[in-house]
Amino acid sequence: NNQRRIENRLASWLVANCYEQWLLAHGGRHRASVRHTRRENPRARTMGSGACTGEGRVCAVPQQCAHMRYRKINNWGQFDDGKEVQSSDPGFLEDQRSRVRAELVSSEEIYAKKLQTFYKHYAYPLSQEKHDHAVMKHQDKWDRYFKELENIKDFHRDVMVTNLQAAQPSQEDGDYEDIGERFMNVASYLTEMYVPYLRKFSEIRDSIKNERRKSKYQQFFDDASRQCGGLQIEDFLIMPVQRIPRYKMLLSELIKYTPDDHEEKKSLQEAHEMILKILADVNSRAN
Repeated sequence: NNQRRIENRLASWLVANCYEQWLLAHGGRHRASVRHTRRENPRARTMGSGACTGEGRVCAVPQQCAHMRYRKINNWGQFDDGKEVQSSDPGFLEDQRSRVRAELVSSEEIYAKKLQTFYKHYAYPLSQEKHDHAVMKHQDKWDRYFKELENIKDFHRDVMVTNLQAAQPSQEDGDYEDIGERFMNVASYLTEMYVPYLRKFSEIRDSIKNERRKSKYQQFFDDASRQCGGLQIEDFLIMPVQRIPRYKMLLSELIKYTPDDHEEKKSLQEAHEMILKILADVNSRAN
């Protein structure tokens, strides 16, 4: 019995004091190396705080580092560009023609506002430089997706909306500018604005679809969708594709309800012909 107790104590001592050597002797080099690395790496003890001390923002222990994880955005206003689109007053809508005419203007305002919403809740949080609530480290990839769409947003907010709003009836005397002329003044830029985006639309849509499947983006996209009333990022990306055909439809409808002797009849017909050519040109150059 005494001999057995002595052997047991010796075995326990050997296991406690020679564990690393025993691992190496039995093919456990990797496990021993991992234990040694964790003991000697002081960075590993700081990862739980969420601040990575790795050089050049490279995670010292990626699987434990929290600095690349998306953190809930409480202040979405930080992504507002400060250029709100104002709604205009269409005046008294006495007949179907005045209602369709007002819709041409209001639909432009709504479209510009939706593009603003997209940038505030999707594009800017994804593509701005690294900050406390950034979704990812390399924002250049998202910049590439959204570059052409930002040109479209700025054009409609700063140019298209203001030109069509100027055609709304005056609140003082009811006078208004020719909406067909107003439309043609700026519509010639649509081809230049839309072709670069439409050329890449399928690639952008498919790339973003693949990106959003990644677990690191799921919480962000859920939060952004809630901020946008349930609209997903794909719902915004398709809007520019639909916009020029929408002009065609609204102008056709407005011509339908405009009498032949009306002062806007000729300009509306010319604007309609113009948008047909633009639509054909965009389709041929984008495909």
